[in-house]
Amino acid sequence: MNRAAGLRGCTLRPRMPSHVESRADLPIDRLVNSFLEGTQVEDPRLFKALSALDDEGRRNLAGVLGRFDERGLGDLEAEERLKARRIVGRLHRPSTPSLALLNRVLDYLDLNGNGLLDGQEVRLASQVIETFQPAESRSDSLSCKDLELLYAVVRGLDGDHDGRLSRPERLRLEEIAARRRVPVRA
Repeated sequence: MNRAAGLRGCTLRPRMPSHVESRADLPIDRLVNSFLEGTQVEDPRLFKALSALDDEGRRNLAGVLGRFDERGLGDLEAEERLKARRIVGRLHRPSTPSLALLNRVLDYLDLNGNGLLDGQEVRLASQVIETFQPAESRSDSLSCKDLELLYAVVRGLDGDHDGRLSRPERLRLEEIAARRRVPVRA
């Protein structure tokens, strides 16, 4: 059985990676352990979910966290952890497949392609993820179906197939997000 298929509700399609691309400079254990240490106090529920990840899930989590490590030291400061939690904390039941998909979505939203998410890119990611939440779920989290839909949209918008959104492609994504906005549920 495909390991990814055994996880609740989130499967990877053929040709969809189940792992983060290899980055030799990514200190996986240091990034994940320091994030978990800070998150244990700052968001115990997220800590519990992320602590259950297997090695492949930890590699995918490190791939997401590495995008916030502005100093490149593998140890996120409080503000960097907060930015990362704004994204990772939106996942409903974080898992290896959902983190792999999240990495792919963030690849497209890394507008300058430097491997880090700056303030504008974090805002865009937060806005887009928030917009796609109600697609399938009734909660304030992003289900795997929502994440798959978001990934399909950003991949489809990438007209030049360079793996990230150009300014016109990003503006198109923002238009789509604006049309999808749903009034806040009471």
